[in-house]
Amino acid sequence: MGETITCRKSNVLDKYMTSSQERKMHQIKQFFLIFMVGGFLLAGCSFNEPTEASKQVMLVKDYNVTTCQKLGDTIARVKDSLGGVKFSEEEVQEELIVIAKNDAAEMGGDSIVAVSDVKGGVQKFAIYRCKK
Repeated sequence: MGETITCRKSNVLDKYMTSSQERKMHQIKQFFLIFMVGGFLLAGCSFNEPTEASKQVMLVKDYNVTTCQKLGDTIARVKDSLGGVKFSEEEVQEELIVIAKNDAAEMGGDSIVAVSDVKGGVQKFAIYRCKK
């Protein structure tokens, strides 16, 4: 008759709830990270837009510029990966050409020649003025 009944919380239940909440937070973090990286990849496909003047600049081979005036060189640089995800070689090359054409237009050039291969998102171009 004089017995007392005590209720205690179960440590097992506490651990389960904490583990469940941790899993939920981990899932939310993963979703957010995937969402952000996906957004950067979609938005980051073309960071560099061609200027109006650069639309007149042509990418040519070196044998096409033998009678042209060389104005200088430019080194174009872009990120070739984001968050451990590498961009395709074609995407990187297209971005580098846009940058080189923009630079050529600023210098008064109308033609560019790729002087080097793409390496780590970097490529060197020579800038020429061919039209008189």
